[in-house]
Amino acid sequence: MWTNFQLNTSVHALAFKGGEVWVGTEGGLLRYDLAAEAVVARYDSGSGLRSDNVMVLEHAPDGGMWVGTHGGGLTHISDTGRWTTHSVPDLGDPFVYQVAADVNGNGYWVATWSGLSHFDGRTWRTYTEADGLVDDWVYAMVQDADGTLWLGTEGGVSAFNGKTWRTWTHAEGLGAGREQIGAYEVLGNPSRHHRETPGKSAEGYNPNYVLSAAIDAAGDHWFGTWGAGLSRFDGEHWQTWTVADGLGGNYVTDLYADADGTVWATTEGGVSRFGDGRWSTLTEAEGLVSNAVFSVTVDARGRKWFGAMGGISRLDGFERGTI
Repeated sequence: MWTNFQLNTSVHALAFKGGEVWVGTEGGLLRYDLAAEAVVARYDSGSGLRSDNVMVLEHAPDGGMWVGTHGGGLTHISDTGRWTTHSVPDLGDPFVYQVAADVNGNGYWVATWSGLSHFDGRTWRTYTEADGLVDDWVYAMVQDADGTLWLGTEGGVSAFNGKTWRTWTHAEGLGAGREQIGAYEVLGNPSRHHRETPGKSAEGYNPNYVLSAAIDAAGDHWFGTWGAGLSRFDGEHWQTWTVADGLGGNYVTDLYADADGTVWATTEGGVSRFGDGRWSTLTEAEGLVSNAVFSVTVDARGRKWFGAMGGISRLDGFERGTI
């Protein structure tokens, strides 16, 4: 069922390209050849990247790969090996957490710590609180088929249809209340940039602090929070799950929605799966490389890959209903 790849660093992003898996780590970018079972390339701040800490990997429409970094902006690596990096002033901030091509072909979007940046093919524009965004620190981004962007920030969820904004916070149902959590374990944020920005802290309880987002097969929107569990919004009502409801952890770092309606959530307490109306969780006891999991992606064969503290875990042979 499990194949583990031990690394000397934490893995925040995974993507597949040809016969390779690209691995974004706190120590740079790796390209691993699956057939040869070997690392074929390594990139860091000494060999092309402007930051060693890779936070996001995403396929670009032209066949290249976007590499978003923590403090080094957004790099595009083309199929021909050409590198192009964008930072300030193109981006609102060099700390990049998500990048995605617009579903209607209108350029692409970049989530940063200083707003939502957009490139239309010719010019850049960054949207901030002054435009209607609930908070400038954007971590999560997912887009509806109609083009509406759903953004997870430190201040709640904002939806942007290209013209108007709408926001939801804990007051509307996002995140669990402090009384629902019980013993609250503080997970410190080591980023100096975060610590030294006025009003930004990972120390206090904040149910509006959204780390991850996904849209499931039914069209419902899911938002993972920093310590306040996982919330689902069906367009009218919110529902939130925490450890008390079977979720592996209350810090939900990434989400993946399967076509069959199953939702996978990575947490500080393992990988949780929501199917048939209930949660089940996989941990180190079942074979996961670490309970602290940061990312999830799926390969062409349907196998689940999890980036975690200290390495990668791949889940093979999974059939619905076996856990």
